[in-house]
Amino acid sequence: MELTEQRISRRTLGRAVLALGAAGTLGAGLGAAAPAAGAAQVPGGADWMGALPSDSWLSRLTVPGTHDTCSLHGGPITQTQTLSVPDQLAAGVRFFDIRCRLIDGVFAIHHGPVFQEIFFGDVLNQCQDFLAHHPQESVLMRVKQEYSTAAAADFRSVFEGYRARWSGLMWGENRIPRLGEVRGRIVLLADSPGLPGIPWGGALTDIEDDYNIGTIFEIASRKWPETSAHLDAARASGDPQRLFLTFTSSSGWGLWPRQAADAMAPRLNGYLGGLNPAARPVLGTVPMDFVGADSVRRLYALNFGG
Repeated sequence: MELTEQRISRRTLGRAVLALGAAGTLGAGLGAAAPAAGAAQVPGGADWMGALPSDSWLSRLTVPGTHDTCSLHGGPITQTQTLSVPDQLAAGVRFFDIRCRLIDGVFAIHHGPVFQEIFFGDVLNQCQDFLAHHPQESVLMRVKQEYSTAAAADFRSVFEGYRARWSGLMWGENRIPRLGEVRGRIVLLADSPGLPGIPWGGALTDIEDDYNIGTIFEIASRKWPETSAHLDAARASGDPQRLFLTFTSSSGWGLWPRQAADAMAPRLNGYLGGLNPAARPVLGTVPMDFVGADSVRRLYALNFGG
């Protein structure tokens, strides 16, 4: 099967404008955040959920995540991460954005047309292994059909085959659970018709994902104002049956994912630095590009006043 076909990009035109020098002035990437205040009181990345009460609503936590979790290949137009799934889990990432292309009866993980050299079964095995060793943790997982024209019913049928083979691993109810209900399991966020789990974009989710940002100049004028406003809304909400997801990631015709991530990092770090950690502000789930241990820790530390 042809899983590594030639990469194509709708953004190839205009990449040359990035030579204007913007990348050199954007500051540190998301992986370069300063250590959280009160770090001695914050658990390690592999076990932070285990230190939280079991009656905690999953929606009322600050959960670090990754956008296009498995996109490590394809060059600067396509790549969004540097850490593998196991390394992300060990760092404390607890939301995965999994894009599946249905081909020859299996799910190949893609970012657009680019095969990411991993299959859905590999991702499930890696999550299962991690959760077996860290049974107090849980992983939220968006499952989305990517670069595929398969009928939703066919996609659902193949997904159910995976769910049967990894019996008990995936929690698929249409409600927001408490942490104790889903320890040791994957909580499904269904981004394809008919899949089990919390419907993506449905009544239980509140999503900010303005990802098509054309140039670096729109980070300040558009992307960051939208992002910070949504983080504010997550902090203000007290509804346990509403899951806020705020994507800091973006790219566009004149902007690579890495450059967008580097531009967003100091803004997000400044926002976090302006919070009162002792109040344990809830930011909801925050998927990012090019995460590192420090950027992940700064988010989950908020659950502990750190």
